[in-house]
Amino acid sequence: MDGDREALMREMFAALANKVDPLSATDGKTYPKAEMQRLLQEWIPTYVVVKRICALDEGIVVAAPHVSFDNWTEYFANRLAHDLNCGQVLAKNFRDDDGGTIPVSIGRHIHVNRPTESKRKGGVEHETPRAMAAFQKYRSALHEAGRIMPLTLLIELHGHRRHTKLEVAATGISATQAVQLKQCYTELSEVDLRLPELAIEPLDEIRFTAQGTKANGSLAPKICRAALHIEIPRNCREDEDARSRFRPVLSEWLRRSIETLLPS
Repeated sequence: MDGDREALMREMFAALANKVDPLSATDGKTYPKAEMQRLLQEWIPTYVVVKRICALDEGIVVAAPHVSFDNWTEYFANRLAHDLNCGQVLAKNFRDDDGGTIPVSIGRHIHVNRPTESKRKGGVEHETPRAMAAFQKYRSALHEAGRIMPLTLLIELHGHRRHTKLEVAATGISATQAVQLKQCYTELSEVDLRLPELAIEPLDEIRFTAQGTKANGSLAPKICRAALHIEIPRNCREDEDARSRFRPVLSEWLRRSIETLLPS
């Protein structure tokens, strides 16, 4: 990207953040809000990429569908897929107002792991053609990475800022298995009391239940037979020390969880 475009993008970001409409830019042109959003969507492309093919006999995939919006999920996906030797899928730049790559709303808040989008963060979801197209790309990438469909297990990574717990919305997992997984995590985390507490379905009540994704998205039975939809708390993503302590524990917990859920 050339310097002139980068400068213009910064002007547009500032204008949108400060509700300046239209923008009289330094290039001598005037840009209404809709035109700024259209151009920024064009200049900041979205992508879905298969980074790794599952090398296991079972179709297991680690995916991060909201890279940049859920910051540091790409970091975790990279390391977990390597540690677990499973497939990996990343989707990036579909959700705006992420505080990083897209610091304001540019009119593109597509959910990717389900065929819907919203007008803003936390807004009402609607099915749209472009949201369906994004979901189809994501579903195809999951299939490619896992080599089968439905997947045996989907591990989907997200990030939250609501509280300090590690939350796991689950499908295809019994209450007995949830107890085993929680006990395993408790044992692993006992060595460091600073690690987050785990809340996992169907054992615990959680805030991020992923109902829409379970019903009509990547957690539905036609996509995966079992799933762990993991919401990583903010501190474990953004604080370097907390992240370095949490990541190996998460990796080992998932390795043991796979053994519990998919015994050989």
